[in-house]
Amino acid sequence: MSTDDFPDDIDGFRTAGKESRAHLWPKLELERRRRAQTEPFFHGEYRFERTVADRVPDCAVIGGDVNRWIEFVAGSDQPFRAKTREALRLGFVVHWVFHTEHRDRMRDACEALTPELQAPFRFGEYDPVAETLSLGDPVTFKNYAFPVESMTEFEPRELLGYRRGAARIAQRDGAYDLGMFDVAGCQRRILAEYPQGAYFRCVAPGRPVETGTFGFPTEDGLVRLVEDGQVTRLGPVQYRQ
Repeated sequence: MSTDDFPDDIDGFRTAGKESRAHLWPKLELERRRRAQTEPFFHGEYRFERTVADRVPDCAVIGGDVNRWIEFVAGSDQPFRAKTREALRLGFVVHWVFHTEHRDRMRDACEALTPELQAPFRFGEYDPVAETLSLGDPVTFKNYAFPVESMTEFEPRELLGYRRGAARIAQRDGAYDLGMFDVAGCQRRILAEYPQGAYFRCVAPGRPVETGTFGFPTEDGLVRLVEDGQVTRLGPVQYRQ
């Protein structure tokens, strides 16, 4: 439902029976600040607990300067690294925001995102008692390295949300646009010819897709580069508008 329909009480945001009030409070506070347009707030559509591909962020802000993925942490375990990579792959910047009584989770996040996360960096914090909320610095492709760790990064059918059609991977000249990568020191857009990968094209920045050679790099060649740690994702998967 629209954020304009949200009630001004915490229980109105409850989407899971076991969700604590400590975890619900920052969602309500974020919505209050959106309505009042007091920091932190962003222009765009706020979607609380709405599906993004196969994930459900606490809040996604769609539109504005960038798409934002906001996660509030109040003691529960989180797949910090996996969720950060998935959000970046889908074209979001990521805000990790921690309850002030659970700074141990902040340390866990810092450890999980090291060494890819570049310093200086400031996580967000919130305190329901003091009624304070800071979203901190977002994790982006500019401050977070995204090394490719397996060939699933080049298999559209394995990417988050693809099988349900939610990811809406853009096709260019009949190939799936997997985004921009650093390949052995060269920036290249990589396109997969089939949902399972298998055949690829590399295109230099600013060049038409048609200039890419079918079958280059080869699958075996790409496997070796990935195994040698020579491939890094530089931007999100491209999506149909």
